[in-house]
Amino acid sequence: MSVQLLSSASDAGFHARTTGWESSAPGLPSLRGRRAEGPGPTIHFLSGNGFCAGVYWPFLRGLLAGHGLFSHDIEGHGASDAPAKFSGINAVCRRVIAAIAEQKLKTPLIGMGHSFGGALTVKLAAQNPGLFRALVLLDPILMPPGVWHVWSRLRWLRANPMAQGSRKRRDRWLSREAVAEHLRGRGIYAGWAEEAFDSFIEHATREDAGGERILCCPRELEAQIFERPVYPWDALRKISVPVLYLHGASSYDFFPASARRAQKLNPQIRVQTLPGGHCFMQENPAAATQAVRDFLAASASEQKPAT
Repeated sequence: MSVQLLSSASDAGFHARTTGWESSAPGLPSLRGRRAEGPGPTIHFLSGNGFCAGVYWPFLRGLLAGHGLFSHDIEGHGASDAPAKFSGINAVCRRVIAAIAEQKLKTPLIGMGHSFGGALTVKLAAQNPGLFRALVLLDPILMPPGVWHVWSRLRWLRANPMAQGSRKRRDRWLSREAVAEHLRGRGIYAGWAEEAFDSFIEHATREDAGGERILCCPRELEAQIFERPVYPWDALRKISVPVLYLHGASSYDFFPASARRAQKLNPQIRVQTLPGGHCFMQENPAAATQAVRDFLAASASEQKPAT
């Protein structure tokens, strides 16, 4: 089976338009990310579990015309170092806040996150009033209470299906081309735009000392994160800024119920659906970018003081 060689165009664009940062705040492991200045408020971006900000470059780049970007790859993701075991949700949130302070980001920011990163963003917003002026939650893992309790119990039974899948997944290939041949069009990557898939290989995998291509995020770390879903509902009640809850029409079954519950708890939340699955922004980056730009423009207009 022939595999098209991947170009480095998406990587060059990401690194050409952003600069790297590394946190020297107390605590291990070392954290890293990318940042870019912009004419408007800065977007603070947290990726989904196992991914990193560079994976989303085809979607994110369209937002830079009006905004800055600060991407924060949590421990074990992207270029950030991995711990021996997951530090826990609260520790991750504390270090996000420390990095924001250390890098002297002008607040309020726009909080944006996909999947697990969306759930973390909700928690950060509730714990730190005034940190964000608006939130964009991209298919956030905000499980309805009944689903959340079931998944929490599965952790103790070592039966969480997402965690089991992570522990069993292949994490090493001979080359970039071998990664592409194995993953293209399969599972979570089904329907992805080619450039988005290219960005995944470029940023969520790396070359090891032996020249093979491996996943940046260790399988066990990804599994441990899946076993610790964020409980969002108390936090959602506390959020007082505009929120876009944007989810894929064919994503996980619990999303419609989650969206309805979120709107009932907080009238600031606007729900919008786009075609695609859990990674809809990777399937049609331009459509997702436009939806976010429209929301941010509308929320900025609504927040302007009357003259």
